[in-house]
Amino acid sequence: MVASYIGKDRPRTAEILRTHGLTPLRSILTPQLFRLVYAVSQPAKTILIPEVVFWLMALAAFGEGSMAGCVTSFWASMRAVMPWLPLKAVTEEAFSTARRKLPLRFFLQLFTYISEAFFKQFDTRFRWKGLRLLGIDGMDVNLPRHPHVQRIYPPASNQHGGRGRPQARLVGLVGLLDGVCYAFRWTSLHVGEQSSARRIMRDLRAGDLLLADRNFPNKTTFAGVLNQCADFLFHLPSNRFLKLARNPTPSNRREEWYSCIPLDKALRQQYPQVGSTITVRVLQYQIPGFRPSWLITSLLDTAAFTYEELVGLYHERWRQETFHREWKHTLELSNLRSHSAAGLLKEVLVQLTINNVVRWVMAQAAAPPLCPVHLQFLESKRLILASVPAMTAAPACLLPEIYRELLREIARQRILVRPGRSYERKWDVRGRPKGHGKIAAPAKLASTEENRYAPI
Repeated sequence: MVASYIGKDRPRTAEILRTHGLTPLRSILTPQLFRLVYAVSQPAKTILIPEVVFWLMALAAFGEGSMAGCVTSFWASMRAVMPWLPLKAVTEEAFSTARRKLPLRFFLQLFTYISEAFFKQFDTRFRWKGLRLLGIDGMDVNLPRHPHVQRIYPPASNQHGGRGRPQARLVGLVGLLDGVCYAFRWTSLHVGEQSSARRIMRDLRAGDLLLADRNFPNKTTFAGVLNQCADFLFHLPSNRFLKLARNPTPSNRREEWYSCIPLDKALRQQYPQVGSTITVRVLQYQIPGFRPSWLITSLLDTAAFTYEELVGLYHERWRQETFHREWKHTLELSNLRSHSAAGLLKEVLVQLTINNVVRWVMAQAAAPPLCPVHLQFLESKRLILASVPAMTAAPACLLPEIYRELLREIARQRILVRPGRSYERKWDVRGRPKGHGKIAAPAKLASTEENRYAPI
């Protein structure tokens, strides 16, 4: 660093560093919040203060290239108003040192504060029949090739063996109508998705409805959700809970029934308030051209939650797959740079915090009945970055109007709905390998098989 040049004008320099990258987001991630989260005084000549380090990492999450490129961009802005500064920017090594010195709790508290503040701000807006829709699922993330990283996050045990890249698993709890990540767990591939999900489910609240795919339904998960006074709607595998006694529902439909799932002694002791059995409602349906499917839910009221509504609602869970794509590519989660476990987790925390802040801006832009997930995340990110030069150069009195114009423009970025449009996955036709030469039946029916399944 060249602190001797900067010390005499530190307030102005720090302000340029703060505002250059993500000015539109500073009404949410305010300087006061950073001081509250990290109330440690910094030396007078320090430019890479915690807030500046966070914004530099956020710029990288926004896809602005390498960290060296982000630092150079910052330095160019400073030299525009302070030409006496040297051409050489703050080094990437100085930034890495400043990031390493910041404790992990700094990033954790920022993430927690934003997710909880969003919940308080928009609690009643984005709901389905008074329920907050949440999805839980995992994704695998490629990590940098480095011996230390590979020891903690070994590669997948597949045909590539030790030649594969190190991988980590991110299991997230996200809002399916707002796109906010409320909780997550970052582990190696040795930790299963179900184990991580049970840890995350402690963040469920009364009035939540959790949606998940066929990888999650089991007695422990059911008891964990009900223990939080929440409800669930899961995709049910064909070999699970379908042999239990079937009791008719008040709707008298053949496609749905009640079943009682007994809990073993260990679960009864762990969740004594749940009881000895769990009553569930099973729904069977079939999409034309595909094999029959089953859903299992704790929503037992057939009048308040009809068969057709629940079958249609479950497919809202696919939005989480879109969120994963946005995290990996729009926020550069697939391009992590750190070579330590703590550094990688800090990067993930920054990127998911930025995801939540962008979703906050989208929530402000989405007038009812729209939700943030009805707007394009990538275009919203681009509009936020495009507004930075104007907001940085404008006087403070004009910033509110520029911000309102930004919200109006984001509100115009609607996601186009294409009825009947589908994107076939290779496993839908070929069948998914299960190991040891076994192949699971494909979800999509061949033309010769469609007549084998009579209508339900």
